[in-house]
Amino acid sequence: MGMDLKEQEEDIIREVFGSQKIRLYKIKHFIFDFGGVMIEKTFVIKNLIDIIESDLKATIPRSENSYYRKLFRQVGSGVISSRDFITKILDKYYYPIKKEKEGALPEKKVNVSYYLELWFQLYAKFARLSEDMKEIVQNLHEAGYIVSLMSNTFDIHAKSNELKGFYEIFDNVFLSNEIGLRKPELEKYKYVLRKLKTKPKYCIFIDDKMANLIPARQLGIYVIKFESIQKFKEQLGDLGLKDISDVSRKDIKLQYKEYKLIKDEFRKAKKKYEKIKKEFLKTDKDTSKLKIDLQLKFDDYMIKKAEYKKAKLSKKELVSRIKVS
Repeated sequence: MGMDLKEQEEDIIREVFGSQKIRLYKIKHFIFDFGGVMIEKTFVIKNLIDIIESDLKATIPRSENSYYRKLFRQVGSGVISSRDFITKILDKYYYPIKKEKEGALPEKKVNVSYYLELWFQLYAKFARLSEDMKEIVQNLHEAGYIVSLMSNTFDIHAKSNELKGFYEIFDNVFLSNEIGLRKPELEKYKYVLRKLKTKPKYCIFIDDKMANLIPARQLGIYVIKFESIQKFKEQLGDLGLKDISDVSRKDIKLQYKEYKLIKDEFRKAKKKYEKIKKEFLKTDKDTSKLKIDLQLKFDDYMIKKAEYKKAKLSKKELVSRIKVS
């Protein structure tokens, strides 16, 4: 059986991105998506619209270019409220059709507050924070990383998440309905980087949608496509963070600092050895003292070379190549 279009597109993206060389000692930030990563997808809005259609005997087109999709983007970026979203849908797809069929508008307006409360209750019921992901986020935080949330959401979902304390585990929370920008808009990623006062090369972004990862990678942010908790744990393992509870960003930086120090010492020893070797080969005077000095410099050079070789192997643990997905 052949691949569908979506699978083909994702294969092309993986081929374009290839593997990412991540220097763990440079990473400061982990940025997570929410729906589909921290919680399973709820499909609450789809269910809500299905209920509205059934209750009111209405039809609400939901194609990508429909008026509904335009409102969906507006409520997600905070341009309109959740109440406005439902009201505008009714104004477009219910009242005009009702008037056309019955010759007049209904005597009573639809109770928008009822559907708002239903929306809130549906989301509150089905939105469950993954305990595994919560533990990972907390461990990353305890390891010394700054852990942030970057989510496309709606005011009504954000209110529920806040009441449940879902956002408390993050150092920073960037919600589309509050900042007026949605993924995959490039400006949203730039906004987050500005607020974090950091550079792309210091960040890893995790999202379950490839479309949201592309702009991040274009900016130079390292990205991971979330597919399952088990797969994500394996990807963290590839990064050298298999057991995050035993990892400290401070220790990782110290390990790299020690490597740099050993590397510098090796280069100095090599330079000194090559200098005296050159001097020894050029001179025609009594070389007994030079011979001793040459041997000492050579011995020191070989010791530093062995230390550097060992340090390079240790440094390899701090550099990983991982695929987007």
